[in-house]
Amino acid sequence: MKIVKEIYSQAFFRREELMKPYAEVLEIDEVLLPLPSEVQQWTSRQYVAALRHDDSGKSYNPHFRQLLHVGYKIAAEMGKSCHDALVRLDEFIAPDVMGNLYDRHIQPLFME
Repeated sequence: MKIVKEIYSQAFFRREELMKPYAEVLEIDEVLLPLPSEVQQWTSRQYVAALRHDDSGKSYNPHFRQLLHVGYKIAAEMGKSCHDALVRLDEFIAPDVMGNLYDRHIQPLFME
């Protein structure tokens, strides 16, 4: 959780820079972004609930999610430490990523 909270914190404070190249397609209301100090207090369940694309979830925050998407640049800047965490936590991360890709992207395009 430490790394993902750090990515969000940096993305929050660098949001203008990160959002600029995608300004035409992003729909981020900065007022609806949680403060990094708030996110630092979240449990992993709270973080995932805000992040997971579930329109019916009361905790889902599309503004938070979009900022994290453009914040992948920060993860890349973290280099080996972020990569190593992804490898170490693959068994927990991969099912959600694959489910999201399949359910939200592949299935609607090719199976319906």
